[in-house]
Amino acid sequence: MRRLYLLGLLAAVAGLLVLATSCSPVPPFFGGGAQQSNPYGGMGQGMMGGQGGMMGGQGGMMGGMMGSYMMGGMMGGMMGYYSGVPTTLSHDRVGAIANSYLASLNNPELKIGEFEEYSHNFYVSLVERSTGRGALEFIIDRYSGSPQPEPPSMMWNGKYSMMGSYQQAQMSVTPQQAMTRAQDFLDVVYPGTKADEIVAYYGYYTIMTMLEGEHYGMLSINGYSGDIWYHTWHGMFIGMKELG
Repeated sequence: MRRLYLLGLLAAVAGLLVLATSCSPVPPFFGGGAQQSNPYGGMGQGMMGGQGGMMGGQGGMMGGMMGSYMMGGMMGGMMGYYSGVPTTLSHDRVGAIANSYLASLNNPELKIGEFEEYSHNFYVSLVERSTGRGALEFIIDRYSGSPQPEPPSMMWNGKYSMMGSYQQAQMSVTPQQAMTRAQDFLDVVYPGTKADEIVAYYGYYTIMTMLEGEHYGMLSINGYSGDIWYHTWHGMFIGMKELG
């Protein structure tokens, strides 16, 4: 009799577990038609965004693998992980690091385009001399000086990134469509900000954003799928400077 009672209890617990699993919410990014809840594509609100972000809390792609890398590498200085380094690097020092990184690529066709300072890192873009087109983007840690590729440039760049998948066909998303898509996204996620300057790279666009007439941040749009990736890892914009 006791054995039958225990078997019945186990069966009831198993039934409750099955019921709980079937009623659990579907993550907003993967599976179960989840992408329908994210009208802006796979990258959603940015690499560390909430809903649909590549490292978002729910269903975040690469969350476990990239989480420690982002916190320890790109954002380590802000969080005080670099002991013994009380101040950020000077602009001259960062400029030297940027030029050294450019020289390491051994490609005379490339030159430094934009240099921007943010609260988390320095942003540098490289452009082609002959075409004026964007080549790649990278960031420099404000404390360690470590250069690292921008995530969209690393994942979407089809010409200058080993991880990119180069497509010979012209990007199906036009600059005008990218600007419209970017503004629609900003109106929902960052109300009041405006899509401003757009730069075409190989496989994607990067668009600068403005708030009350001042530079605010940036986002990238895949030139084939239209996915949006907001650069949340930069932090607050501080200033812009020309580098030779």
